Amino acid sequence: MKRFFLMISIMLVANAAQAQVITSHGTLLGADCYRQARFDTDLLRGLEVCNLALERDVMGHNDRATTFDNRGVILYRMQRIDEAEANFNKAIALRPDLGDAYVNRGAILIKKKRYDEALEQIEHGIALDPSFPPIAEYNRAVALELLGRTRKAYEGYRKVLLMDGSFAQASERLRNFTVLRRTTTPPAN
Repeated sequence: MKRFFLMISIMLVANAAQAQVITSHGTLLGADCYRQARFDTDLLRGLEVCNLALERDVMGHNDRATTFDNRGVILYRMQRIDEAEANFNKAIALRPDLGDAYVNRGAILIKKKRYDEALEQIEHGIALDPSFPPIAEYNRAVALELLGRTRKAYEGYRKVLLMDGSFAQASERLRNFTVLRRTTTPPAN
């Protein structure tokens, strides 16, 4: 089955995190749900399509999990954060190996200002090999920055750009950093 990637920008009060979704296209409505989450700006229509997919499509665990994940992204974009989180939780319950859902749940926790928990979820998702690693690494860097781990955050944003040089938000975040070079004085003889 083909796998597709979805990147959604999420603006927080002072920082941005990303959500990612991977979807297997095994059912007609499930595929439509993916397309709605990825391409459509009519979020209510997208939510209807995803609801229909979950109610009417006969799906295996993988497709059902990714459809919950897609619906979670749409709900997130609608600022229905608790409902989005519940969908990511359902996706994880069906597929505990779906790294993307953990990364998405981490983005939710960043939004809820629960940064330690967010970092834990994102790192767990990274360990499960998410479909778009630069998004996961970016989210980890955001969480680290919000936890005050400035050096690690800086290194994380740089890693994102090494993985994907066109990742604009990582470039933007790096502009907020000032790198000070320490000069060392050679020891006196």
